[in-house]
Amino acid sequence: MTEKKTVRVNDVDIAYVDEGEGDPVILLHGYPDSSYLWRHQIPALAEGGFRVIAPDLRGFGDSSKPQEVEAYGMQTIVNDVVALTTRLGIRRPHVVGHDWGAAIAWMYAFLMPRRIDHLAVLSVGHPGVFARPSIEQRAASWYMLLYQFPGISEELLRRNGWRLFKEIMGRDGDHDRYLRDMARPGALTAGLNWYRANRSPEAELRPARPFPPVLAPTLGIWGAGDQALREEGMLGSAKFVKGPWRYERVEEAGHWIPLDAPDVVSKLLLGFLGTEDSAQAERRPRRRL
Repeated sequence: MTEKKTVRVNDVDIAYVDEGEGDPVILLHGYPDSSYLWRHQIPALAEGGFRVIAPDLRGFGDSSKPQEVEAYGMQTIVNDVVALTTRLGIRRPHVVGHDWGAAIAWMYAFLMPRRIDHLAVLSVGHPGVFARPSIEQRAASWYMLLYQFPGISEELLRRNGWRLFKEIMGRDGDHDRYLRDMARPGALTAGLNWYRANRSPEAELRPARPFPPVLAPTLGIWGAGDQALREEGMLGSAKFVKGPWRYERVEEAGHWIPLDAPDVVSKLLLGFLGTEDSAQAERRPRRRL
């Protein structure tokens, strides 16, 4: 993969990959990943005629890792993405996100409707759906409550050779690399602070705020083997999208769809991002074997 560059925005250093030429695509990863998550999609999209920018979001990879919880609010991270695109001379990119990156992509889309072309979200549905989760979703995302205890969470996850961290991650994603990344100074606290800033129990007591509609053509992708996020999140997202909506269920993938089904994801993105308008999108779900 292309060597990373670094730019300073909003008082943090953001490392990023910039590869290819053409219409810009921003790829946003989640926890506990980095831009390396997209290593299969970056060359595919670049070869397909796109300029691909994949940052290490704050707290991850080679980017800065502030230790304060308040440094990881969603609006702050959306501002990082806006500042990065501005510095790179990009006004209206396609935006693709997975996991927390999908949550950022959703927020970017409804806050910056004139600064986005197409939106593609993997695994994580619209925040309006997740604001009222079912009991099944609450059970699946139990670990989010564990992550709410500063110091205690870190100790429990590291104890006995990172045993609990390994059990939570299983054999999914880049599990071996995650251990190395989270062992970097400040990395574990930085990653957990994403949950503390945005998924605290107190947040559920606040009145649900109305969300502006997403106007961009939107593609949702969910893996049928996802153990952390239920399909309800993606299926319920359609009502928040006023633009063209398309949903793809990938049967052979779990939570880390870009790694579990790299060719399928690359093909879906190339086809979707290359479309002109709503005529290419469909509002019925489809399954990929």
